[in-house]
Amino acid sequence: MKPTSLTEKDVPLYSQDQVVQIVEIAIQSLQRRREQNNPRVNLDNEIAQIDMSPGTKQTLTVSEAAEILGVSKPMVYSLIRDGSIPAINVGKKILISKLVLSVWLKNGGHYGEETC
Repeated sequence: MKPTSLTEKDVPLYSQDQVVQIVEIAIQSLQRRREQNNPRVNLDNEIAQIDMSPGTKQTLTVSEAAEILGVSKPMVYSLIRDGSIPAINVGKKILISKLVLSVWLKNGGHYGEETC
């Protein structure tokens, strides 16, 4: 069988509006797939969900903070030591406020300072 060349009669023609609509549908489909694979985390929602009622634990240990941040414990100790994350010492324990950590995350790793 011999290959044939396409002529204008063989190629369907679309209006500019139809092409735009097809491209928009394709982009929306790709965005839905990406969001399903990588759901967004809204830090504002996390802050709103912190239970500040009496009797509820308001602090995190270094291990808990490391798990939330997805970093190692030594990294959290380093952030506390250089003053990036405010913390308090209670006896031999180092505690970090849940609220302070949430604000620190929301502000891109800064607490109580203006971010550029």
